[in-house]
Amino acid sequence: MMQVFTNSNYSVSVDESLNILRFDWEDGHAGMSYEDFQEACCNFIGYGFEYQAKHIVIDVRNFQLQLPPEFPAWQRDEHYPRYFKLGIQKVAYIMPETALVHAKEIPASDDHFALRNFADPAIANRWLLN
Repeated sequence: MMQVFTNSNYSVSVDESLNILRFDWEDGHAGMSYEDFQEACCNFIGYGFEYQAKHIVIDVRNFQLQLPPEFPAWQRDEHYPRYFKLGIQKVAYIMPETALVHAKEIPASDDHFALRNFADPAIANRWLLN
């Protein structure tokens, strides 16, 4: 993985040979506003367009923000359409094992990418490449 962006809130890495874009939350993000969070998400997918990524890894093991109730609608109506436009095929979330029972997964379909959740990054990477 080659790191393409980092600040105190998050970092973005890319593996161009495997078409994988990775997003990691850094310790400093806890003080972000919701608008800062949205901007981070938009910046992240901008790198997807730059590197033509088809797979995404989002590591939320360190995620500390409390997202507002309107987040799912923003994600569905504003953010995910950019994933569709880019042609994202698979999204893997890395999270604490205790959170897996509450995490939503989405099977792949003609009009949607597959989304799965993992506690082990190595297993997530294997899934992305199969």
